[in-house]
Amino acid sequence: MPGLFKKIERIFNGHRESNDPLDILKESYRELNRLAAQISDHAERAPYPGVGRTLRRVAEEKQSAAKALRDRMAAMGGTLYDTPLDIESGGNHWERMGRDLSAHSTLETRFLERAARLDEKAPDVAELLRQVAQQQSHHVRIFMDLIARADPQAQQT
Repeated sequence: MPGLFKKIERIFNGHRESNDPLDILKESYRELNRLAAQISDHAERAPYPGVGRTLRRVAEEKQSAAKALRDRMAAMGGTLYDTPLDIESGGNHWERMGRDLSAHSTLETRFLERAARLDEKAPDVAELLRQVAQQQSHHVRIFMDLIARADPQAQQT
C-alpha cells in the first residue's frame, strides 16, 4: 500500500519521477518484473502449447533483464522490497496479447526516457537501461505476430 500512496501523492502534487539512479533502477525493476509475471500468467492461459512456449520465453527474457537491473541496484547499495504485482488480463487471448504489447511499448519508452535523464548523472545506469530496451525490442514483433494470429472474436479464457 505505501507504494500506491506515493504514486497517488505524486499525481496530485504534480511530482515527476525521481532522477535518483537508485530510484529509477527500483522502479524499472518493479515494472519489468510485473510485466514478466503478467506475460508468464498469459502463457499459462494461452490457447495453444506453441503460443504458451513463446510467451514463456518472452517472460524469461524479461525476468533475466529484471535480474540485471536488480543486481546493478544491489551493487549500488540499494534495497528492494517485495510489492504485490498488478497483473492485467483480458477477456480472451487477443486482448491479453494487446495489453502485453502496450505494456511492453510503454515500458520501452520509459526506459529510454529514463536513460536520457541519467546520461550525465549516471551514464552506466543509463547504458544499462538502453541495453535492456534494445535487447527486448524484438518482443514487439513477437507480440504483433501473436496478435495477428489470434482471433479477437474468440472467447477463450
